[in-house]
Amino acid sequence: MSAPHAINHYREHAVKPADMYTGSLALLLQKLTNCHCIYSNSFSKEDPNYILGGEYKTALGTIVKEHQINFVIDLHGASKDREFDIDLGTLHGTSIQENNINEVVRIFFNNGITNVYQNHTFSASHPGTVTSYSTKELLVQSIQIEINRNYRNPKSFDLFQKTIHSLEQIINQLGGA
Repeated sequence: MSAPHAINHYREHAVKPADMYTGSLALLLQKLTNCHCIYSNSFSKEDPNYILGGEYKTALGTIVKEHQINFVIDLHGASKDREFDIDLGTLHGTSIQENNINEVVRIFFNNGITNVYQNHTFSASHPGTVTSYSTKELLVQSIQIEINRNYRNPKSFDLFQKTIHSLEQIINQLGGA
């Protein structure tokens, strides 16, 4: 589980705001599933999901190799104004096996999250993304999950709970993928 934008981050000479609650989601899911978790917790001038290489990806690579992880989920947050509930970035289908992406979509649907897009707004295809790095450098399946703000805000408890249940099931289902 990865949450590189859990805090404000720097990209192209400007500070970008954190993807609110992504770090909290990652930590909560780590507690629920005992999955490995990495997240940004201090401001840096490198955007882990944009630059090639960097400290975050080095640390991720160490975790993946030391613990023989075969699937990376990279959590991100989208604006509440986006038309999707979830947008799954898969490098246009190359970062994850088709049966696994179908399982991810099915799990979201079964938990009442039905407006699930694939590679619509965020395909994770930029070479600096965690998903691209995980797939091309670490040689593991990976997916970037963009979550609409409405579905990651604990104040919208029903939607937040659907997100937690979905992600927990995805981790449990694909953890051995």
